[in-house]
Formats: sequence, structure tokens, C-alpha cells
Amino acid sequence: MRTLIYLVIFFYVCLALVIVPKVGGFIWDPLIIVPATAALFTLLVWLVARFLGTDRTAMGVVMTAVFILIFAPGAGVFFERDEEALLELSSQCIVPFFLTQYKRISRKDFRRAYGFMLLMGIFCSFTHDGITLPLCLAFLLLAWQRRSEFFRLACWPMVIGWLIGTILQFATRDHLPDLTPDLKVLTSRTTQVLSLLWDAKIFVFALVLTFWLSTTSWGRTELWRTFRRQRLIAYSLLFALSCVPFAPLGIDNAVTGVCFFGLLWALLLCQRLMQRYADVARVRTS
Repeated sequence: MRTLIYLVIFFYVCLALVIVPKVGGFIWDPLIIVPATAALFTLLVWLVARFLGTDRTAMGVVMTAVFILIFAPGAGVFFERDEEALLELSSQCIVPFFLTQYKRISRKDFRRAYGFMLLMGIFCSFTHDGITLPLCLAFLLLAWQRRSEFFRLACWPMVIGWLIGTILQFATRDHLPDLTPDLKVLTSRTTQVLSLLWDAKIFVFALVLTFWLSTTSWGRTELWRTFRRQRLIAYSLLFALSCVPFAPLGIDNAVTGVCFFGLLWALLLCQRLMQRYADVARVRTS
């Protein structure tokens, strides 16, 4: 059933790429660019749904595809039908793949692959500066919480690699914002980032959804349960918000990081809501 859903997503993306008009027409041969773009988008949906666990139902997969299509950072170029679209989709696929592997191999023995895992962490961190710092801080916090067993987990080379990539990000910057600016500069930068987040909408949606759930006992329970099951996403979102006033890697990157983790957090909460309403409907019909 899930395979059929992914095929349907692939088909509709292909159809949209053919039907939606593009100024100047196709840059590449449509027989190449259309299926390649649709395949990468479908792969992105599969990776995100697999990492978050929204692939358990067909509706969850569709919801994941819709969220990515509307709210994902860089989604505006998905239908450009050129090399920029392929590069953006490929870049978007790398992060959920990395996070899925981190989650999957946490307690497995991959000693022969430690070198590859270290390099994968460095590459992913260095090439995704929008999420580099908050995810690095989340990795370090989780490592500290599991410090007694950290080096017995198979994922430790990925964490070390991500830390090295983050350090390289800062080391290769010609200019970095002052981490201790005066109040006027800090307020101005924070206001600018928040205005950009307001335009992005996904941050506001995630914030409103979290607040709404916190007003009910069931919602508070689900928020706590989601936090415990997906601490990496929750910590990353909190750190991304904490970095907003300073924007050490740039304002655009700060906005990208908050939007990315806000998207994942909103998807998790929507999945729980969807499951809640499905359970209620099932009880009523029975």
C-alpha cells in the first residue's frame, strides 16, 4: 500500500512538472528532467517519512509530501526543471538520510565503516550551514546525556564528524557576527529574523500548534511523549531558536534552520493529531 502511495506521488509530481508553465520552457530534455526531479522529490518524502515515522499510514505519507511541498526551505525551486532543482532536492535528501542512519545504527557494530561515517558527518555538516550549528549542539547534548555509553554506540563517529564540519564552517568564514553585540544590534537582528520567519509561515504554524496542544491534558501528554521520542528534533529546534538573535552563520541560514526543524516538529505533532482523530472516529463507528 505504501509503495503505491509513493508511486502516486511520483506520478503527480511528473504531471505537475509537465503541466505547470515555465518561463522559457524546459532547460533540459523533459524526458530526463521530469522523472529525475519527481524521483528525487519522492525519495525526499520517503526519507523524511521514514525518519519521523509518518510512513505508517498512507495519509501520513501524503501529509509529509504536502508539508515538504509547501513549507520546506528551498521548495520554491523544486519545479524549476533545471540543475538547480536537482541540486536542491539532492541536498534536501542528504540530511534526512544522515539522521535516519544516525537513528538506525545507534546500537549496532559498524567498526569497519567508522571512517566512512566520520567523513559522512563532516560532509553533511559542512555543506548544510543552515542547520549545522543547532544540530551540532543537539548532538553534543544527547552525547552528554548518554556519556557513560557514548563511545559504545555505533553513531559516535557521525557525531564527531558533524562537530568537525561545524568547526570548519566557522573556520572558513571571512566574517562572523559578534556573539556579544549591544542590545540595539541584537534587537534589530532578532526582529529581522522573526519577520522572515513570519513570512515563511511554518514557524508560526508549529508555534501555534504547540501552544494549542499545551492547552489540553491530552495535548500536554502528547507533547511530552513526542519530545521524549524525538529529542534530537526538539533540541535542534530549541537551539535553532536560541541562535536566532546572534545568527552566527548568517541571518538566512538562521531562518533556514528554524524552518527546517519547525517543519519536522509540526509534522510530528500533526501525525499525533491525525492518529488521535482516527482513534476517536474508530470508537464512534464501533
